[in-house]
Amino acid sequence: MTELTNRTVAIVGGSSGIGLATAKAAAARGAKVILLSRSQAKVDEAATSVGGEARAVALDMLDPEAALRVFGGLGTLDHLVLTAVADELARAGDITKLTPEQVERSFDKLRGFVNVTRAAVPHLQERGSITFLSGASAAKPIPRMSLLAAEAASVVSFGKTLALELAPVRVNVVMPGVVDTRIHTHQRETIRAFAESLPARHFGQPEDIAEGIVFLMTNPYVTGHTLVLDGGLLAS
Repeated sequence: MTELTNRTVAIVGGSSGIGLATAKAAAARGAKVILLSRSQAKVDEAATSVGGEARAVALDMLDPEAALRVFGGLGTLDHLVLTAVADELARAGDITKLTPEQVERSFDKLRGFVNVTRAAVPHLQERGSITFLSGASAAKPIPRMSLLAAEAASVVSFGKTLALELAPVRVNVVMPGVVDTRIHTHQRETIRAFAESLPARHFGQPEDIAEGIVFLMTNPYVTGHTLVLDGGLLAS
């Protein structure tokens, strides 16, 4: 498979989980991959596992000046993928019991995505693409996750609007369901049991989501779309 041969793909949040799986999937299709994450050591290790021409760059997406500096030095990009996720579940809770810090941090993903997008767009090819990751709570209300739902929904709206604003750059959103990443490390078996009760009877893997992201990067007729990959969560 060579759909991405000689294309440059930048992945924010590329040191682990869905981001790393996407880097490997893109590299396998011939892409030149740039992995970005806060920790230089972690992203270096991730780039080694990807192999080939993978580059590792440290970036705190919450620092707008750093984002401008980093993307100004990366050269021209064909595709941008933003999968970065902090420990979002640490900010779940009853709305009246969340601390001011939890409330403030709940919107870090959107802030970071805005910073990176503003910095990267001038360097994207005219018919390149941007793919954002949201979350299923945007479409399926879950008690104690009101702020996470608000953040996820804001990413969906951000992506749809940018699809019009940045055309012909294509902008899409991927909405994963329950996926086997480190965010679930401390309750993995409980989450696995729940995931395997869904219609797909499958605990979503990072590679499952990565294949959807590659589809959005390589299909020139898809933009303004939210691709749901959730094992049937929204249907159940």
